Amino acid sequence: MILDASYLFDLTSHDSNAFERRVEISECGEIQWVPTPVIAETYYGETTERSDTTEEEIRNRLLGYPRIDVNEEIARSAGQLLAKADDRAGGNAGVGLSDAYIAATAELLGQSVLTANVTDFEKLGVPVETY
Repeated sequence: MILDASYLFDLTSHDSNAFERRVEISECGEIQWVPTPVIAETYYGETTERSDTTEEEIRNRLLGYPRIDVNEEIARSAGQLLAKADDRAGGNAGVGLSDAYIAATAELLGQSVLTANVTDFEKLGVPVETY
């Protein structure tokens, strides 16, 4: 399972649905991966003035999740997924590059993205799960 920042933020804010989903995933022994763009998104979210989340909360939430770095294969796939989404939309699909990297990671590992941001990942054509 590829974790998106929205899921990690919801866990940090004690969202009961996110927590229940975490228990389900853990009980079945599925690995929960965090792509490095998700780390950037979580620290961006924590740093904005609109957030009550602390850096310590983010750091603690990220502990224990194995990371997947963006490499050339993921970068190439992200560009292709984003281009296809833009073509299907007839222009800019409104999907950010970070989500394209996350989607490419999911595609290359044959995993779903666990997110509250279903629309962007559906536009990128990868399997999505929510909570």
